[in-house]
Amino acid sequence: MKSFFLGRTVLYRVMAAAGIAVSVMSCARPGSIRYALRSAGDNRAELEAVLRHYRGKPDRLKAAEYLIAGLPAHRSYAGTEIERYYGIADGILSSELTPEEQRDSLLNVSGREFSDAVLHTVPDAQIISSDFLIRNIDSAWEQWKNLSWAAHVTFDDFLEWMLPYKMAELQSLDAWRDTLSAHFTGDLADAVHDDVEYGTAMKTGDLVKNEAQREMARHGLYAGAGLPLLSARLLPRQTFGDIPDYALTGALSLRAAGVPVILDETPVGARFEAATRWFVVLGDKGSEEPSEWDLSTGIGWGFFPYERGPKVWRCTYAANPDRLEYQRKAKFIYPFPLCRTDVTARYFLTADLTVPISRTIRKSLHDRYVYIASAVRDTSFAQHSRSYGCKYYGQLPETVPSVQDGWTIVDFGILRHGAARFTDMGREVLYLIYGYDGNRLVPISSPFILHKDSGIEYISSDTVRSAALDRWRNNPLIQ
Repeated sequence: MKSFFLGRTVLYRVMAAAGIAVSVMSCARPGSIRYALRSAGDNRAELEAVLRHYRGKPDRLKAAEYLIAGLPAHRSYAGTEIERYYGIADGILSSELTPEEQRDSLLNVSGREFSDAVLHTVPDAQIISSDFLIRNIDSAWEQWKNLSWAAHVTFDDFLEWMLPYKMAELQSLDAWRDTLSAHFTGDLADAVHDDVEYGTAMKTGDLVKNEAQREMARHGLYAGAGLPLLSARLLPRQTFGDIPDYALTGALSLRAAGVPVILDETPVGARFEAATRWFVVLGDKGSEEPSEWDLSTGIGWGFFPYERGPKVWRCTYAANPDRLEYQRKAKFIYPFPLCRTDVTARYFLTADLTVPISRTIRKSLHDRYVYIASAVRDTSFAQHSRSYGCKYYGQLPETVPSVQDGWTIVDFGILRHGAARFTDMGREVLYLIYGYDGNRLVPISSPFILHKDSGIEYISSDTVRSAALDRWRNNPLIQ
């Protein structure tokens, strides 16, 4: 799975391994309790203990079944090496080093001793304990039932906006709810109990977010601060990070306080300084209220109304059924994170695309799955963007188009009835379609602009790199 923080080359290998695991167990339906129990191996008894624990509480049992069914799609670090890294990081963050020196020390030790940490992961189903799951379920349930700022949340929303035991892949299986609540709910305890704002999700979210922003004393957005600090004891103490780092910390802090919150993200940057990940609060009127990006922006202030981008993905706990099917059937597997839902139409004007592909090209392809890529600015821009907290994932395998080629894959579609078909694509973007020829992904269409009126304008390959087309490109995500 994605961690937003993994280098793409590493991520590609991790995801490919996950795809193999899915295919091996295809005799049981992914997303089912049966599949999860079988995937747990020697840890199956721990999951069965959770189900037995809630046997007399049917509503909580449904919540437990939801978490257990989703376990195979999530991963954690294997072994104890990550705890050694977190111990070193703890010492660095407790030292008298300046924030810049802390940042550079973390970057140095990450590269020197833990550069391959993300290659050593294990499915959560194989390591998670019954006690951990039960504590998480009971804590989230009590907040949902007893806190006024969660009273408007339906059971289905509870499952995704409050219940999950983690919000990012490779996040430690620790007591983050208790830890972050202890750090960032002082303002909430001291809040004035008026009859207008107090007890609402929006007010509570603002109080927690503002305290986290103040207490963390962020010194700068910097994407190269080393292996991410995904341990609850370290998250509140990071002094350098990027927008995804701080958006995650903000979302976890809000969820720890019982605020219904979720993360959204983009596969490419929308503009020079725009968000790459942000959190969304489920407002008291049932509306989804996004931050503009991380802790430094208000909730519900409006999300860049003048922006456009190809895709926005919601970071969910449940795996996307379309992506599960893709992993089972595709002959070439691109490392799309499984737990993402397309919410582009909630942010941008979108259109479904049907792009004719010539018979000659179709005959050369080895798969019915096709891929759509967004044009991105060149790597000189990516280097310049480091100070703005964007992320560029690094060099992809040679089979995949990358920033160096000027394109980033943002979604997959189906080749059907002589055309490549994609749904809910953001408008005012320069696109190119790829297919799998048995060896690598190759362009199978001319570049084209999807205009605001949903019209398509094809662009000559000879002029596609022209600066005049920059208004239609997106920004690469850098690290």
